[in-house]
Amino acid sequence: MRKFALLFLVVLLLSVAAVAAAEEYTFSEGLFSIELNPKDYDVVLTPYNLPAHREWIEEQGMDYDIEVRRFESESILLRAHDSKNGRIFVVTAVKNLDAEMYFDLNEQDDSMRKEFRQSHTNGSAYGILGYTYSSAAWQKYSNDVQRFLHSAYSLHQNGQLYCTGYQRRTIRNGYTITLDMQVYGHKANKNDEKELQTIMKSLRFTSILPMPELPIKLNFTSAPPQETSDDTFTIKGTSEKKAVVTATVMSFGSSNALTFRDTASNNGSFSMKVQLPSQGVYTITVTAEKEGCITAQRMFSVTYQKGMLSVNLTTIPGEFLTDETVITGSTEKYATTQVSMTGPIDYTKSSSSQNFSFKLDTSAEGNYLIIVKVTKKGMNEKVYTFNCTRTYTDVERTNRLKNDSKEFSYKDLSKSANKGKLCRQTGYVVELSETNGEWLMLFALGVKGDAYKDLCYVILEEEPSVAIGQQYTLYGIASETYSIMTEEGSIKMYPRIEGYYLE
Repeated sequence: MRKFALLFLVVLLLSVAAVAAAEEYTFSEGLFSIELNPKDYDVVLTPYNLPAHREWIEEQGMDYDIEVRRFESESILLRAHDSKNGRIFVVTAVKNLDAEMYFDLNEQDDSMRKEFRQSHTNGSAYGILGYTYSSAAWQKYSNDVQRFLHSAYSLHQNGQLYCTGYQRRTIRNGYTITLDMQVYGHKANKNDEKELQTIMKSLRFTSILPMPELPIKLNFTSAPPQETSDDTFTIKGTSEKKAVVTATVMSFGSSNALTFRDTASNNGSFSMKVQLPSQGVYTITVTAEKEGCITAQRMFSVTYQKGMLSVNLTTIPGEFLTDETVITGSTEKYATTQVSMTGPIDYTKSSSSQNFSFKLDTSAEGNYLIIVKVTKKGMNEKVYTFNCTRTYTDVERTNRLKNDSKEFSYKDLSKSANKGKLCRQTGYVVELSETNGEWLMLFALGVKGDAYKDLCYVILEEEPSVAIGQQYTLYGIASETYSIMTEEGSIKMYPRIEGYYLE
């Protein structure tokens, strides 16, 4: 008991020290704050301390005046450099079109939040800037933080991979707020995301502004495609009754603009057939206007190329999977979409529908290779590859062990037929030792008089919080036998369990 009290005191003192080391950064744009430990970063830059760090900036080969302008033009509130881990953490708060339209995503309905989320995965929101999002899903935090969009991305510039990373994004207090963990020199991994999530846990809003009068509703049931082989497509959606909806089409190779217009019906629906004049990359701005209402705008990037097999993926697998993975999108008529998955669970599914949707079972822990192949006769096939990982959280692993494990008799535990099966054994901790980074526990499934019986050995990766002689329920995997040499020089075999969890 004394050991545990001392351990608790040490943990408490370390926690207090960690809190004391953190520094709070409060931002008037967006009205929120975060905490960082400056010791984790080479330097933490803000718009106000740039002059004090001019020498450091120039030592990194950056132009100081350009960096000052970048902070202003990109609405950077904080940029923390971590050269040890190849990371740059960036906080921005931007008053853009989305911020004007939504103001606070927590106050919008599910359809508006869904549209904002899908604008990331289908490339319509940030694709023109070179971002490709492999996942985007909402997570709701406690207290006043509410919803943030969790996303993983890769960023390309000039045709080359610039960086990968993770973002947390929301719209609140009239700003699009983004916490961005940019990773350089290696592919962003769960350690990078864990660092971002740690920062997220410190985020607090200092004030929540009331909702003002917002732009009129502008939702899409058929948005402009990210890519197309046809010069004509239809934009459909809903707005306010009798609102005038205009699509302005601009080509990167021309200063001339084309406009297409429709008036929303009594139920608010609109439909516009858009025809592109030639192959190329276009920006399409859709505007909804009505007298007495605030105008709403949305922007899209469209690539038009004849003969191209156009595929628009709206939902794709993220790097880290959950129990189920959904892949949705659309393609050409008469095209075939095939999804194959290899890993802990293997199978292949196909669809010949223009709009396709696949629900994949990714409940088993491990690495997955998911390949989406779209083919159509006379056109080049499109192939998308996703390398993903399903990792259980401690809570998920514990729940699965409890739900799926089976209690074996001592005799059955030793049988080779049960090797690899989840087991649940109740017994007593007899001995505990550490060797080469592993913890070895002698575990007795029974007691006879003053002696333990039915002994087995348990291998643990971490030191368990247990007391010798106490009874526990052990969850693990029945494994190979464990060999012990007796004092007489003979070999004695015991059942062996790869331990996960004790309670």
